[in-house]
This record gives sequence, structure tokens and C-alpha cells, in this order.
Amino acid sequence: MSKNPVSKYYDLEEAKRLLSLVGDRISTADWFDKNWQFSVHQFPPLPEPADCATFQVFRTDWFNEDRQGIHFETFLGPKEWKKQVIPVMMHIFHCDVIPGTTIKRRAVATPFVDEVFDTVSSWPGYSFRVGKYGSHPFTCAVKFEFDTIVDQLEIEFSKLGSELGPVMEQTLQSVLNQNRIRV
Repeated sequence: MSKNPVSKYYDLEEAKRLLSLVGDRISTADWFDKNWQFSVHQFPPLPEPADCATFQVFRTDWFNEDRQGIHFETFLGPKEWKKQVIPVMMHIFHCDVIPGTTIKRRAVATPFVDEVFDTVSSWPGYSFRVGKYGSHPFTCAVKFEFDTIVDQLEIEFSKLGSELGPVMEQTLQSVLNQNRIRV
């Protein structure tokens, strides 16, 4: 049983606390070097009222300064809290071109998805969207218990970071090098 019991009623601050614990845990993993970051924030951003707490994991060169670049993500809002199912996903840019360039997002998404498709498809619960080369190629719905949610998300984000992170890093650098762009 958890030392800090979680209420059955949604609480934004408790959701942020749980997601921050995930970040604290993965930040001590071997794969999480100085170029990895995580963020916990409300969505939509202030001054709007919050719908949920959002957690993102990304590398410093993934154009994610405004939370619209490449990142692994989950969010925890009232619906997820009540159903005890939380999505885990990846975003490959929220816009059609890589910020500050004329390179189309698909120039990164297509080779990346082609490289990881078989691996990710073999993971339990993961599925690709019909538009797999879009900004949101795949999702996993994680059923959780409140006293194990941090452990479960630590496992999922460690898998994403350690296995898919290097592939994205290589893909992104290859596309940028082909277009003679330095980050």
C-alpha cells in the first residue's frame, strides 16, 4: 500500500506530484543523460483553467522548448483518474515543419516510424494510428492502480527513452545533416 494514499477524486496537484515522481525516477536511470529532460505542467497552460497534468520526456535538441516538438508524453486528468487508464504516446512535432527550418515534419516521422514500427508493434498495449506518419504515431493505454502508477509509468518511459530515444536522435540528426542544419 502506498505511504501517501491517493484519493479516488481527481486532484490536479496530486496528479502533478505523481508525474513528478516518475520524472525523478527516470532521471536516475543509466539512459537518462544530461541531454534528457522531463517536464510536468498543467494543460492548457496558465492563465487558462487546467484540464489535466501533462508529463513530457525529451532531449534538448528535439525542438521541444515550447512543448510542441518531439517528446514522449502522458497526461492525467479527471477522465483518466476515474477510469484508471492513462495514455502513453509520442509526438513528432505539432506543426508541419521543423521549427526554424523549411523541413517537413514527415521527413523525420517517416524514417523513424519505419525503423521502430516492428519493435513498438510487438510491445503489449501499443498500437499505431492509421496516420502513423502523423504528429502522433502510436499510443499505449496503461491500466493502473494508484499505488503502482509511478512504477508502471517509470517502466514505460524508460522503455521509450532507452529504446526509441537513440533511434529518434539518429533519425533527426540524419535529416538535419542532409539539409545542412546544425542544432
